[in-house]
Amino acid sequence: MVKRLVWPILTIFLVRNQLSPTEIGIVFAVGVLIGLILEVPSGAIADRIGRKTCLIISMLGCAASMFLFWLSHGFWGFLIANALYWAAGSLWTGTHNALIYETLKELGRSHDIKKVFGMAVFISQITTGVLFIAVPFIAKYSLSLPFLLNAIVYVGACILTTTLVEPQRSTSVKEKEVGKNFLGFKTFLTHKVLLSTGLFFGFIGGINGIMEDYRQVYLDAIHIDIIYFGLIYCALRILVGVLGAYSYRIEKAIGTKATLLLIPATSLLAYAGLAIFNSYYGLLFIVLDGVQAGLTAPLEQEYLNRVINDSQRATQLSIFNLLEHLIRAGATFIGGVAIDFGGVNFGFLIATIIFIICAPLLLMNFIKRMKFS
Repeated sequence: MVKRLVWPILTIFLVRNQLSPTEIGIVFAVGVLIGLILEVPSGAIADRIGRKTCLIISMLGCAASMFLFWLSHGFWGFLIANALYWAAGSLWTGTHNALIYETLKELGRSHDIKKVFGMAVFISQITTGVLFIAVPFIAKYSLSLPFLLNAIVYVGACILTTTLVEPQRSTSVKEKEVGKNFLGFKTFLTHKVLLSTGLFFGFIGGINGIMEDYRQVYLDAIHIDIIYFGLIYCALRILVGVLGAYSYRIEKAIGTKATLLLIPATSLLAYAGLAIFNSYYGLLFIVLDGVQAGLTAPLEQEYLNRVINDSQRATQLSIFNLLEHLIRAGATFIGGVAIDFGGVNFGFLIATIIFIICAPLLLMNFIKRMKFS
Protein backbone atom coordinates (compact mmCIF):
# COMPACT_ATOMS: atom_id res chain seq x y z
CA MET A 1 0.00 0.00 0.00
CA VAL A 2 3.01 2.28 -0.34
CA LYS A 3 1.40 4.84 -2.65
CA ARG A 4 1.12 8.57 -2.93
CA LEU A 5 -2.33 8.74 -1.32
CA VAL A 6 -2.80 12.33 -2.50
CA TRP A 7 -3.13 11.23 -6.16
CA PRO A 8 -6.89 11.97 -6.28
CA ILE A 9 -6.28 15.66 -5.56
CA LEU A 10 -2.66 16.26 -6.60
CA THR A 11 -3.28 17.97 -9.94
CA ILE A 12 -6.22 19.98 -8.61
CA PHE A 13 -4.08 20.95 -5.59
CA LEU A 14 -1.53 22.44 -7.98
CA VAL A 15 -4.26 24.13 -10.04
CA ARG A 16 -5.78 25.71 -6.92
CA ASN A 17 -2.31 26.96 -6.00
CA GLN A 18 -2.31 28.98 -9.25
CA LEU A 19 -0.09 26.73 -11.38
CA SER A 20 -0.90 26.68 -15.11
CA PRO A 21 -1.17 23.38 -17.08
CA THR A 22 2.30 24.05 -18.52
CA GLU A 23 3.77 24.63 -15.04
CA ILE A 24 2.06 21.47 -13.80
CA GLY A 25 3.55 19.61 -16.77
CA ILE A 26 7.00 20.95 -15.84
CA VAL A 27 6.57 19.89 -12.19
CA PHE A 28 5.58 16.36 -13.24
CA ALA A 29 8.14 16.09 -16.06
CA VAL A 30 11.07 17.29 -13.92
CA GLY A 31 10.11 14.82 -11.20
CA VAL A 32 10.06 11.99 -13.70
CA LEU A 33 13.40 13.13 -15.14
CA ILE A 34 14.99 13.16 -11.69
CA GLY A 35 13.61 9.69 -11.12
CA LEU A 36 14.98 8.35 -14.38
CA ILE A 37 18.43 9.89 -13.83
CA LEU A 38 18.64 8.11 -10.47
CA GLU A 39 16.78 4.96 -11.50
CA VAL A 40 19.70 2.84 -12.69
CA PRO A 41 22.25 3.98 -10.08
CA SER A 42 19.65 3.23 -7.39
CA GLY A 43 19.18 -0.29 -8.78
CA ALA A 44 22.94 -0.83 -8.77
CA ILE A 45 23.05 0.44 -5.17
CA ALA A 46 20.27 -2.00 -4.21
CA ASP A 47 22.29 -4.82 -5.79
CA ARG A 48 25.24 -3.77 -3.62
CA ILE A 49 23.91 -2.75 -0.20
CA GLY A 50 20.70 -4.80 -0.16
CA ARG A 51 17.02 -4.40 -0.98
CA LYS A 52 15.76 -3.80 2.56
CA THR A 53 18.09 -0.87 3.29
CA CYS A 54 17.11 0.85 0.03
CA LEU A 55 13.41 0.42 0.75
CA ILE A 56 13.79 2.03 4.19
CA ILE A 57 15.62 5.03 2.68
CA SER A 58 12.93 5.28 0.01
CA MET A 59 10.09 5.46 2.53
CA LEU A 60 11.86 8.19 4.52
CA GLY A 61 12.44 10.23 1.35
CA CYS A 62 8.80 9.94 0.32
CA ALA A 63 7.72 11.09 3.78
CA ALA A 64 9.97 14.15 3.49
CA SER A 65 8.49 14.88 0.04
CA MET A 66 4.91 14.87 1.34
CA PHE A 67 5.93 17.12 4.24
CA LEU A 68 7.46 19.59 1.77
CA PHE A 69 4.26 19.60 -0.33
CA TRP A 70 2.37 20.42 2.86
CA LEU A 71 4.65 23.37 3.63
CA SER A 72 4.95 24.82 0.11
CA HIS A 73 2.74 27.39 -1.58
CA GLY A 74 4.27 27.97 -5.01
CA PHE A 75 5.84 26.53 -8.15
CA TRP A 76 9.40 26.08 -6.88
CA GLY A 77 8.40 24.40 -3.64
CA PHE A 78 6.17 21.94 -5.47
CA LEU A 79 8.88 21.33 -8.06
CA ILE A 80 11.41 20.40 -5.36
CA ALA A 81 8.87 18.29 -3.43
CA ASN A 82 7.93 16.29 -6.51
CA ALA A 83 11.58 15.85 -7.51
CA LEU A 84 12.31 14.48 -4.02
CA TYR A 85 9.37 12.08 -4.31
CA TRP A 86 10.67 10.65 -7.59
CA ALA A 87 14.25 10.49 -6.29
CA ALA A 88 13.10 8.49 -3.27
CA GLY A 89 10.83 6.41 -5.49
CA SER A 90 13.78 5.36 -7.64
CA LEU A 91 15.00 3.31 -4.66
CA TRP A 92 11.64 1.54 -4.54
CA THR A 93 10.70 0.69 -8.13
CA GLY A 94 13.08 -2.05 -9.26
CA THR A 95 14.09 -2.95 -5.71
CA HIS A 96 10.76 -4.20 -4.38
CA ASN A 97 10.10 -6.21 -7.55
CA ALA A 98 13.51 -7.85 -7.26
CA LEU A 99 12.84 -8.64 -3.58
CA ILE A 100 9.51 -10.32 -4.41
CA TYR A 101 11.01 -12.42 -7.21
CA GLU A 102 14.10 -13.45 -5.19
CA THR A 103 11.94 -14.41 -2.22
CA LEU A 104 9.81 -16.61 -4.46
CA LYS A 105 12.92 -18.12 -6.02
CA GLU A 106 14.38 -18.97 -2.61
CA LEU A 107 11.08 -20.69 -1.78
CA GLY A 108 11.12 -22.59 -5.09
CA ARG A 109 8.07 -20.70 -6.37
CA SER A 110 9.47 -18.41 -9.07
CA HIS A 111 6.90 -19.83 -11.52
CA ASP A 112 4.17 -18.21 -9.39
CA ILE A 113 5.38 -14.66 -10.07
CA LYS A 114 2.26 -13.61 -12.03
CA LYS A 115 -0.07 -15.03 -9.40
CA VAL A 116 1.80 -13.58 -6.41
CA PHE A 117 2.49 -10.20 -8.02
CA GLY A 118 -1.14 -10.04 -9.12
CA MET A 119 -2.27 -10.64 -5.54
CA ALA A 120 0.17 -7.96 -4.34
CA VAL A 121 -1.38 -5.56 -6.84
CA PHE A 122 -4.84 -6.56 -5.60
CA ILE A 123 -4.03 -5.88 -1.93
CA SER A 124 -2.25 -2.62 -2.74
CA GLN A 125 -4.95 -1.27 -5.05
CA ILE A 126 -7.88 -2.21 -2.81
CA THR A 127 -6.24 -0.69 0.29
CA THR A 128 -5.27 2.58 -1.37
CA GLY A 129 -8.61 2.69 -3.19
CA VAL A 130 -10.50 2.67 0.10
CA LEU A 131 -8.19 5.34 1.52
CA PHE A 132 -8.67 7.44 -1.62
CA ILE A 133 -12.35 7.88 -0.72
CA ALA A 134 -11.43 9.89 2.37
CA VAL A 135 -8.79 12.11 0.73
CA PRO A 136 -11.12 14.50 -1.17
CA PHE A 137 -13.34 14.94 1.90
CA ILE A 138 -10.27 15.88 3.95
CA ALA A 139 -9.23 18.21 1.10
CA LYS A 140 -12.59 19.98 1.35
CA TYR A 141 -11.60 20.95 4.89
CA SER A 142 -7.93 21.65 4.08
CA LEU A 143 -6.43 21.06 0.62
CA SER A 144 -2.92 20.62 2.09
CA LEU A 145 -3.78 18.37 5.08
CA PRO A 146 -3.78 15.10 3.03
CA PHE A 147 -0.08 15.65 2.29
CA LEU A 148 0.77 15.77 6.00
CA LEU A 149 -1.27 12.62 6.61
CA ASN A 150 0.47 10.93 3.68
CA ALA A 151 3.85 11.75 5.26
CA ILE A 152 2.72 9.96 8.42
CA VAL A 153 1.66 6.92 6.35
CA TYR A 154 5.12 6.74 4.77
CA VAL A 155 6.75 6.83 8.20
CA GLY A 156 4.55 3.89 9.20
CA ALA A 157 5.52 2.05 6.01
CA CYS A 158 9.18 2.63 6.89
CA ILE A 159 8.66 0.99 10.28
CA LEU A 160 6.97 -2.01 8.63
CA THR A 161 9.83 -2.31 6.11
CA THR A 162 12.29 -2.89 8.95
CA THR A 163 10.51 -6.21 9.64
CA LEU A 164 11.19 -7.64 6.16
CA VAL A 165 13.54 -10.61 5.72
CA GLU A 166 15.81 -10.31 2.69
CA PRO A 167 16.78 -13.52 0.85
CA GLN A 168 20.44 -14.50 1.20
CA ARG A 169 22.47 -14.06 -1.99
CA SER A 170 25.57 -16.07 -2.77
CA THR A 171 29.07 -14.57 -2.78
CA SER A 172 29.50 -15.35 -6.47
CA VAL A 173 26.39 -13.35 -7.33
CA LYS A 174 27.51 -10.39 -5.24
CA GLU A 175 30.88 -10.39 -6.96
CA LYS A 176 29.19 -10.30 -10.36
CA GLU A 177 27.03 -7.39 -9.26
CA VAL A 178 30.03 -5.14 -8.68
CA GLY A 179 31.74 -6.17 -11.92
CA LYS A 180 32.67 -4.09 -14.93
CA ASN A 181 29.10 -3.78 -16.19
CA PHE A 182 28.13 -1.85 -13.05
CA LEU A 183 25.18 0.06 -14.51
CA GLY A 184 24.05 -2.81 -16.74
CA PHE A 185 23.25 -0.79 -19.88
CA LYS A 186 25.29 -3.03 -22.15
CA THR A 187 23.38 -6.10 -21.01
CA PHE A 188 19.99 -4.43 -21.43
CA LEU A 189 20.69 -2.91 -24.84
CA THR A 190 22.31 -5.99 -26.37
CA HIS A 191 19.77 -8.50 -25.06
CA LYS A 192 17.22 -8.35 -27.89
CA VAL A 193 14.43 -10.12 -26.01
CA LEU A 194 14.88 -7.99 -22.88
CA LEU A 195 15.06 -4.79 -24.94
CA SER A 196 11.90 -5.57 -26.92
CA THR A 197 10.07 -6.46 -23.68
CA GLY A 198 11.23 -3.24 -22.03
CA LEU A 199 10.29 -1.08 -25.03
CA PHE A 200 6.75 -2.48 -25.28
CA PHE A 201 5.82 -2.35 -21.60
CA GLY A 202 7.83 0.83 -21.07
CA PHE A 203 5.84 2.60 -23.79
CA ILE A 204 2.49 1.39 -22.42
CA GLY A 205 3.36 2.61 -18.92
CA GLY A 206 5.16 5.75 -20.04
CA ILE A 207 2.53 7.18 -22.37
CA ASN A 208 0.01 6.53 -19.60
CA GLY A 209 1.57 9.49 -17.79
CA ILE A 210 -0.79 11.72 -19.77
CA MET A 211 -3.76 9.77 -18.41
CA GLU A 212 -2.55 9.67 -14.81
CA ASP A 213 -1.35 13.26 -14.56
CA TYR A 214 -4.23 14.98 -16.41
CA ARG A 215 -7.17 12.73 -15.51
CA GLN A 216 -8.12 15.20 -12.77
CA VAL A 217 -8.06 18.11 -15.22
CA TYR A 218 -10.54 16.16 -17.36
CA LEU A 219 -12.79 15.43 -14.38
CA ASP A 220 -12.71 19.11 -13.41
CA ALA A 221 -13.51 20.10 -17.01
CA ILE A 222 -16.69 18.00 -16.98
CA HIS A 223 -17.67 19.63 -13.65
CA ILE A 224 -17.27 16.70 -11.28
CA ASP A 225 -16.86 17.94 -7.72
CA ILE A 226 -13.55 17.16 -6.03
CA ILE A 227 -15.25 15.10 -3.29
CA TYR A 228 -16.15 12.50 -5.94
CA PHE A 229 -12.55 12.16 -7.13
CA GLY A 230 -11.84 9.76 -4.28
CA LEU A 231 -14.79 7.53 -5.21
CA ILE A 232 -13.64 7.45 -8.85
CA TYR A 233 -10.06 6.64 -7.87
CA CYS A 234 -11.29 4.00 -5.41
CA ALA A 235 -13.35 2.32 -8.14
CA LEU A 236 -10.32 2.38 -10.46
CA ARG A 237 -8.05 0.90 -7.79
CA ILE A 238 -10.51 -1.91 -7.10
CA LEU A 239 -10.78 -2.63 -10.83
CA VAL A 240 -6.98 -2.66 -11.23
CA GLY A 241 -6.62 -4.87 -8.15
CA VAL A 242 -9.20 -7.44 -9.26
CA LEU A 243 -7.84 -7.65 -12.81
CA GLY A 244 -4.29 -7.85 -11.44
CA ALA A 245 -5.25 -10.81 -9.27
CA TYR A 246 -6.92 -12.61 -12.18
CA SER A 247 -4.68 -11.53 -15.06
CA TYR A 248 -2.86 -14.87 -15.15
CA ARG A 249 -6.24 -16.64 -15.45
CA ILE A 250 -7.34 -14.28 -18.21
CA GLU A 251 -4.11 -14.98 -20.08
CA LYS A 252 -4.65 -18.72 -19.65
CA ALA A 253 -8.26 -18.48 -20.86
CA ILE A 254 -7.82 -16.34 -24.00
CA GLY A 255 -4.15 -16.97 -24.76
CA THR A 256 -0.97 -14.92 -24.50
CA LYS A 257 -1.24 -13.16 -27.86
CA ALA A 258 -4.86 -12.15 -27.30
CA THR A 259 -3.99 -10.79 -23.84
CA LEU A 260 -1.08 -8.80 -25.21
CA LEU A 261 -3.32 -7.37 -27.96
CA LEU A 262 -5.95 -6.47 -25.36
CA ILE A 263 -3.52 -4.30 -23.37
CA PRO A 264 -2.77 -1.65 -26.06
CA ALA A 265 -6.31 -1.93 -27.49
CA THR A 266 -7.91 -0.84 -24.19
CA SER A 267 -5.40 2.01 -23.82
CA LEU A 268 -6.06 3.25 -27.34
CA LEU A 269 -9.83 3.23 -26.79
CA ALA A 270 -9.37 5.10 -23.50
CA TYR A 271 -7.31 7.91 -25.04
CA ALA A 272 -9.56 8.17 -28.11
CA GLY A 273 -12.69 8.32 -25.97
CA LEU A 274 -11.32 11.13 -23.80
CA ALA A 275 -10.27 12.99 -26.95
CA ILE A 276 -13.80 12.78 -28.39
CA PHE A 277 -16.09 13.19 -25.38
CA ASN A 278 -16.24 16.10 -22.98
CA SER A 279 -18.97 14.75 -20.74
CA TYR A 280 -19.74 12.04 -18.20
CA TYR A 281 -19.31 9.50 -21.02
CA GLY A 282 -15.59 10.05 -20.51
CA LEU A 283 -15.81 8.10 -17.25
CA LEU A 284 -16.35 4.91 -19.26
CA PHE A 285 -13.03 5.44 -21.01
CA ILE A 286 -11.24 6.18 -17.75
CA VAL A 287 -12.49 2.75 -16.63
CA LEU A 288 -10.85 1.22 -19.72
CA ASP A 289 -7.52 2.62 -18.56
CA GLY A 290 -8.03 0.74 -15.29
CA VAL A 291 -8.57 -2.46 -17.28
CA GLN A 292 -5.25 -1.97 -19.05
CA ALA A 293 -3.37 -1.20 -15.82
CA GLY A 294 -4.73 -4.29 -14.06
CA LEU A 295 -3.80 -6.62 -16.90
CA THR A 296 -0.36 -5.13 -17.47
CA ALA A 297 1.34 -5.09 -14.04
CA PRO A 298 1.67 -8.86 -13.32
CA LEU A 299 2.41 -9.80 -16.96
CA GLU A 300 5.06 -7.10 -17.22
CA GLN A 301 6.92 -8.42 -14.19
CA GLU A 302 6.66 -12.05 -15.31
CA TYR A 303 8.07 -11.41 -18.78
CA LEU A 304 10.83 -9.09 -17.55
CA ASN A 305 11.99 -11.40 -14.76
CA ARG A 306 11.87 -14.38 -17.10
CA VAL A 307 14.73 -12.97 -19.21
CA ILE A 308 16.79 -11.24 -16.48
CA ASN A 309 19.55 -13.15 -14.68
CA ASP A 310 20.08 -12.99 -10.93
CA SER A 311 23.37 -11.10 -10.94
CA GLN A 312 21.85 -7.70 -11.78
CA ARG A 313 18.12 -8.16 -11.32
CA ALA A 314 17.46 -4.87 -9.49
CA THR A 315 19.75 -3.02 -11.89
CA GLN A 316 18.04 -4.38 -15.02
CA LEU A 317 14.57 -3.71 -13.59
CA SER A 318 15.75 -0.18 -12.80
CA ILE A 319 16.89 0.30 -16.40
CA PHE A 320 13.41 -0.72 -17.50
CA ASN A 321 11.91 1.82 -15.09
CA LEU A 322 14.30 4.46 -16.43
CA LEU A 323 13.07 3.76 -19.95
CA GLU A 324 9.45 4.01 -18.83
CA HIS A 325 10.10 7.24 -16.92
CA LEU A 326 11.88 8.78 -19.89
CA ILE A 327 8.85 8.10 -22.09
CA ARG A 328 6.57 9.37 -19.34
CA ALA A 329 8.51 12.60 -18.89
CA GLY A 330 8.18 13.42 -22.57
CA ALA A 331 4.51 12.41 -22.67
CA THR A 332 3.63 14.44 -19.57
CA PHE A 333 5.33 17.57 -20.87
CA ILE A 334 3.80 17.24 -24.34
CA GLY A 335 0.41 16.59 -22.78
CA GLY A 336 0.64 19.73 -20.61
CA VAL A 337 1.60 21.92 -23.55
CA ALA A 338 -1.16 20.40 -25.71
CA ILE A 339 -3.79 21.00 -22.99
CA ASP A 340 -2.56 24.59 -22.54
CA PHE A 341 -2.82 25.10 -26.30
CA GLY A 342 -6.06 23.35 -27.22
CA GLY A 343 -7.76 22.07 -24.06
CA VAL A 344 -7.92 18.73 -22.30
CA ASN A 345 -9.52 16.86 -25.22
CA PHE A 346 -6.73 18.01 -27.51
CA GLY A 347 -4.17 16.65 -25.05
CA PHE A 348 -5.73 13.19 -25.20
CA LEU A 349 -5.96 13.47 -29.00
CA ILE A 350 -2.18 13.91 -29.11
CA ALA A 351 -1.80 10.83 -26.89
CA THR A 352 -4.05 8.87 -29.26
CA ILE A 353 -1.97 9.82 -32.30
CA ILE A 354 1.31 8.90 -30.58
CA PHE A 355 -0.19 5.58 -29.51
CA ILE A 356 -1.44 4.69 -32.99
CA ILE A 357 2.01 5.32 -34.45
CA CYS A 358 4.15 3.50 -31.86
CA ALA A 359 2.17 0.76 -30.10
CA PRO A 360 1.62 -1.65 -33.04
CA LEU A 361 5.31 -1.64 -34.00
CA LEU A 362 6.50 -2.26 -30.45
CA LEU A 363 3.93 -5.01 -29.87
CA MET A 364 4.85 -6.85 -33.08
CA ASN A 365 8.56 -6.68 -32.22
CA PHE A 366 7.91 -7.96 -28.68
CA ILE A 367 5.82 -10.91 -29.88
CA LYS A 368 8.44 -11.73 -32.53
CA ARG A 369 11.33 -11.72 -30.03
CA MET A 370 9.50 -13.71 -27.37
CA LYS A 371 8.39 -16.23 -30.03
CA PHE A 372 4.94 -16.74 -28.60
CA SER A 373 3.07 -19.61 -30.17
